Amino acid sequence: MVTDKQLIEGYRTGRREMLELLVERYKDDLYRFCRHLTLNALEAEDLFQEVWVRVIRKLDRYDPERSFKAWLFQVTLNMYRDSYRKWKKLYERLTGEASCRVPLLELRDGAPLTEEQILRNERYARLEEGLCKLPKRYLGPLVLYYYEEFSYEEIGKMLDIPIGTVKSRLNQGKKLLQKAVEPWREEYR
Repeated sequence: MVTDKQLIEGYRTGRREMLELLVERYKDDLYRFCRHLTLNALEAEDLFQEVWVRVIRKLDRYDPERSFKAWLFQVTLNMYRDSYRKWKKLYERLTGEASCRVPLLELRDGAPLTEEQILRNERYARLEEGLCKLPKRYLGPLVLYYYEEFSYEEIGKMLDIPIGTVKSRLNQGKKLLQKAVEPWREEYR
């Protein structure tokens, strides 16, 4: 199997197909990460595309001694933060209230939903509402650890915080999330 380092070096020497292989390798993980950050499919697609444009432009800054996936996710997180701050300021200026973006549930094939699917979608929507209520300093570590399975060390490097802070934010974030979804837990048991 070709390594990330080999793909990047190949692309740097003019072999465009190497970039296509790199994008193919990480597209599902990156899109899922974008989706968890934005809580919205359209915004996730925009962020996904913007990240790849930025990564291609900044590929010369990538340190091959570092995990490419960790670097890719750090670029994504930084871009999301910048975008979120701008959006939040604009929303608050226009409406005078704090924002919480809760996505609409999406149906992929247009087929009627079963009762089980409806309940699962409802639970997912409640979880997203809970995530949306979390302070942003807890959202990043939770998504990176539980959804993307990065280690404490990798999360610490991405967020530029000590490992102890990563652990603390994960613990506090879980507690806050459990508290946020507690009113709905009994409904779905």
